[in-house]
Amino acid sequence: MSSDSQVYDKIVHVDASRAIKDIGYARSVTAQAPAFVVYNDAFLDLLGGSPQIKLVETRDYEFAHEAGVFSPLTNSVFFTSNYQSSDPVEIHSVDCSTLAITKVAWPEVHHGNGACQYQSKVLYCSQGSRSVPSSLVLVDPLTNASETLINNFYGREFSSINDVVVNHKTGDIWFTDPTYGFEQAFRPSPTMPVQLYRFSPAKHQVWMVADSFTQCNGLCFSEDYKRMYVTDTGAIQAHAGPGDGHQFSCNPRLPATIYVYDVIHGQRLQNRRVFAYCNNGVPDGIKCDQYGNVYSGCGDGVHVWDTEGTLIGKINVGGTTANFCFTDSGLWLFAEKKLFFCRFGTKGALVDIECSR
Repeated sequence: MSSDSQVYDKIVHVDASRAIKDIGYARSVTAQAPAFVVYNDAFLDLLGGSPQIKLVETRDYEFAHEAGVFSPLTNSVFFTSNYQSSDPVEIHSVDCSTLAITKVAWPEVHHGNGACQYQSKVLYCSQGSRSVPSSLVLVDPLTNASETLINNFYGREFSSINDVVVNHKTGDIWFTDPTYGFEQAFRPSPTMPVQLYRFSPAKHQVWMVADSFTQCNGLCFSEDYKRMYVTDTGAIQAHAGPGDGHQFSCNPRLPATIYVYDVIHGQRLQNRRVFAYCNNGVPDGIKCDQYGNVYSGCGDGVHVWDTEGTLIGKINVGGTTANFCFTDSGLWLFAEKKLFFCRFGTKGALVDIECSR
């Protein structure tokens, strides 16, 4: 491993009139990394006066992959490694003040993937194993106490819960359930379709609220909770053979798409439509900023769209960035073998709620 302190502030301005009819140029603008790639001046407004991308850590394995959550209790960001064949998924934390990285262990979290903040604690998507059902596990990072909140749909096991968000107005928990655990050979054959769910801890009830995905993955609410964005990463497929579960392939004819729904009375989803398509890799983790712009981790960094689905910019780190995490001081990017921190002029939609101490 190596601790890095390299800082990048390059801004690449894209000539849209040239890019639309020059394939070579359109591809070349993202070859300069790390850098901020500006497709629309609206992105410059978000960046502010002195945006920077800092390389915090580099390792020889995919230690920084998913589940980025800020904990005000510890002033740190928790994140998980990628699943790598027989190696278990690791959980780390990075101290937001010192940048020190610490490995933590919560045995109840099996193959942890997505996560979010809930009741000031960390709520993990425990994808499960061949013998342990997939579940949502709430962890207290101060005491290390953990609690399973849900692990079945009226007696039927979830496939491998992937990502989770909380509606802070209602207290309900929403989560996606694709089949990646089975495709990576650590979960049994699915007995449920690929679907999205709403769970009410207060009522002890769960509802299926959306389907018709190839592989639903990331999800988030708009800044006003009136819309929900859901990513479909169906273009990414894993080999299910023994010992090669970490090997992925990409089928460019399958979805790399973000869908948006209207949220009805905080309970149901209606009016599904395409919001955006990712031009590099797939859109994995997804979040909104304070203005409603949409951010998603893609094949070369974090892509940013305005509320109409127009690509306005990229935080380009030159490699797959499955997920990221807003804090009150900036944005953490989990780029598999690299961990970045980005400082710029915009806050995440949930920063005032989740980062208050």
